Amino acid sequence: MRVGVVSTIFKKTPPDGYGGIERVVHILVEALVRAGHEVTLFATPGSHCSGTTVEVAGYDPATAPSGITSKADILSEELLYEAMTAHLKAHPVDIIHDWSFQNLYVLRHPEKFPYIISTCIPPAPDFIRQNLVACSRAHARLCGSTTKHVYYGLDLDSFQYSFRKEPHFIHISKIARYKGQHLAILAALRTGSRLSIAGNIEESLYFYTMIKPFVALFPKISYIGEIHGTNQHLLKATALVQTPRWFDAFPLVILEAFASGTPVIGLAEGGIPEQIVNGVNGFLCHNTGDIAAAMDNISQVKPETCRQYAEEHFTAARMAQDYVKLYQQVRDGETW
Repeated sequence: MRVGVVSTIFKKTPPDGYGGIERVVHILVEALVRAGHEVTLFATPGSHCSGTTVEVAGYDPATAPSGITSKADILSEELLYEAMTAHLKAHPVDIIHDWSFQNLYVLRHPEKFPYIISTCIPPAPDFIRQNLVACSRAHARLCGSTTKHVYYGLDLDSFQYSFRKEPHFIHISKIARYKGQHLAILAALRTGSRLSIAGNIEESLYFYTMIKPFVALFPKISYIGEIHGTNQHLLKATALVQTPRWFDAFPLVILEAFASGTPVIGLAEGGIPEQIVNGVNGFLCHNTGDIAAAMDNISQVKPETCRQYAEEHFTAARMAQDYVKLYQQVRDGETW
């Protein structure tokens, strides 16, 4: 099958550092190519894949915002639309899989090619799309009753794993209030645990008022900055801690922890309850007290079980197979 995959215009695909959705897109593209499909990736300059890559000129991933937090962060996708129009006229595809935010090409030319649209964030009130695919059941319910969902997967062969852990926890996400790093810090202080905070700073005020003072005052709390690849940092950690204060649809880093043989302590927000089986591969929490209790009891979760769970549920091949089924459905005329 000839598949046109449209990534975002914010980061390279795959990204150098933070960029969960661009990483998912690349994992999917590589899995589709391995499965024998002919894939064309539309992405920012510097992107690459094992299929054909159309690098869309005019975007600079180095200066793009790490997320959309205000209208000033919104980037026009007109250049992406123009690049797709030119390329697809000469190189038609059987299906377009669009991960962009504005979806300009498929909305302006819905009759040209069958398509599906994947979304990774809670929908805006006026966000209505045909053939929409969410990344968890909870996310799909939020998007609307007809929305389908496909769980993310990983190329597990590229992940080292270890069942021998060192006595410290790690929190990995962009530094912002809605990621709630301060909750993990408070739980770590309550239990006397070592905690490393990793991530790019999206909200400076939050970092300097809610993170840096704890780092300065308490030796067991450290900020290690943005990391390039999570595997080496997750290998030795006792557990990954995730504390979102918003609807986190299906955090990729949780799957990366399982792939590394590392349990996860997470707030039960968004799609996280569909990733963590309480007491099996981690603990689901509702407040700081729960997080502290989970830290004290994390030895009850076996790292071997975490890796096994990833192998059973979150492979790239499974993700690609699930999407190919949807490709075939829309190619055959089905819509939702």
